[in-house]
Amino acid sequence: MNKFLCIIFILLFISKTENVFSSNLIYDVNKVEIKVKKNDSITKIKFIELAFVKAFFVFIDKTLLKEDAERLSKTKLETIKDLVLTYQIVKNKKNKIDNNDNILTFNIQFDPKKINNFLAKRKISYADISDISLTLLPILIKNKKIFLYEENFFHTNWNKFNILTKDVSEQFISYNLALENIEDLGYINSIQENIDLIDAKKINSFNGSENFVLLIIYSTEDKLKAFIKTSIKNKNIDRNINLNIYPEDTSKSYEEAITKIKKEISQIWKEQNLVDVNTTSFLDFYLEIKQIDDYLKLKSILDKIDIIDNYSVLELTNTYSKIRLKYKGKISKIKNKLTDQKINIQIENNIWKLKIN
Repeated sequence: MNKFLCIIFILLFISKTENVFSSNLIYDVNKVEIKVKKNDSITKIKFIELAFVKAFFVFIDKTLLKEDAERLSKTKLETIKDLVLTYQIVKNKKNKIDNNDNILTFNIQFDPKKINNFLAKRKISYADISDISLTLLPILIKNKKIFLYEENFFHTNWNKFNILTKDVSEQFISYNLALENIEDLGYINSIQENIDLIDAKKINSFNGSENFVLLIIYSTEDKLKAFIKTSIKNKNIDRNINLNIYPEDTSKSYEEAITKIKKEISQIWKEQNLVDVNTTSFLDFYLEIKQIDDYLKLKSILDKIDIIDNYSVLELTNTYSKIRLKYKGKISKIKNKLTDQKINIQIENNIWKLKIN
């Protein structure tokens, strides 16, 4: 390899760069809208502070478990302001509902180091979540009768009530409702007396789906509860939750149930992706060099992975580069993130070898 090019690549690679206002970093909160009345005497600084506070609540709703987000709900303005790295006002538009109002739109980025220190002092882990698609099969058992597909309120209305929820983390989850399947219908009817023992592996609608949710809703005149059976990233988690019931308004009961169940699924997804900010680890690996720009391709990928604190080149030859990562969380998370970026990983005797596909 040309020595000059070698030096250039090392200089480019030597430290992790920050990608300001990118849409995939958990520390970024974009499209924060603040209403501004035409003759409002509030100063511009106050509107910016309102945007900081709103962005902070979006951030904790997106990344923290419910109980941890509640703990931070009374965080003072001065603390929040100190956590902000940078911001920009990207749009100033008229409010279509009220012509006397303008809407300021902000993009805000929190400082990763300050956020991590802030959470570490309070012994709070954050969830490094990403977009995921789940196949969903809801089964409604109403007064001991099974309803599926078109006759099932939860199947026909599941994706209609997204607007009811304020949980930002649910935006990362999209649902594909299971299509009608005669074999599934036959299997479910055959075990209706023991529906709790249903085997998700026997549901044809889940074939070929890595991530799925089997949902059983029990509805009687005075009780409403749900059994949630999830398989996400090869990890199985089951939950039972009680739901509010309004005897005179079944639709309201079911609508609220959808919202609460979605929040519980979101909580499960967060729990599977928690990162302990108090614990950092190191990983050494070898990158096989086939093309000159393999370095830059890898750098671009590593810069997008939030749980990586930094990285450096330990050794460089014409055929490989030895690189050290400093990261937070579990090593399995690093592996999954690299694999998601189409990087080939081989592990032999605890030695990691990577290839750019």
